[in-house]
Amino acid sequence: MKPAGPYASAFAKASAVLDGAAAPAGVLLPHLAGPAAALRQVLAAHSVRGCAHIVEIGGAGLPITGFLTHRPDSVTVVDPKIPAFSAGSLNGHPCRVRHLAAKLQEVDLDPQTPFGLVLLGLSLKPFGGGEAVPPVLLDLARRAARLVIDYALDLDRAQGQIAALAATRTAPATIDLALTIADPALHEAGFGRRRFLVYGTA
Repeated sequence: MKPAGPYASAFAKASAVLDGAAAPAGVLLPHLAGPAAALRQVLAAHSVRGCAHIVEIGGAGLPITGFLTHRPDSVTVVDPKIPAFSAGSLNGHPCRVRHLAAKLQEVDLDPQTPFGLVLLGLSLKPFGGGEAVPPVLLDLARRAARLVIDYALDLDRAQGQIAALAATRTAPATIDLALTIADPALHEAGFGRRRFLVYGTA
């Protein structure tokens, strides 16, 4: 699936691309291939529009990069299933874009501030002997100027992880949306009922 209009993202080889908007997105999971699934990325991109630096954990198949419409200084997406990619511009403007094909625990992230942290489709798995929600992620969630989380209400793994992430914030969510995405594939997978949370001021 390709986002349309201002969220368009071409699927091209990383070696042939100079602009981050055309970064290769990777393979979409079947339940995220419907046209409505990208609504989460559109909402997330709007939510972090005031952040100079964007970090997304996850994102293979539909990374936040191709949905951003403001002019951030940097965008970093970390997911073991995303094609590795780097560029020096986004939508024709200077921006350090990196897609890292790795687990969060395998990279050293120290984003400049203010940064927005995006976690769409929250469903973290343990890495090695570590926890599914590692201390490095909790530290990022604590320091983020904007924290954006989307998760399926009927996914037990996500239900067990959201509390630890929410506990990193000193104030309640500024946006708390209940979403029902009427997509047959999402509903069949049990992921149609969702919650979209944004922490931090605009």
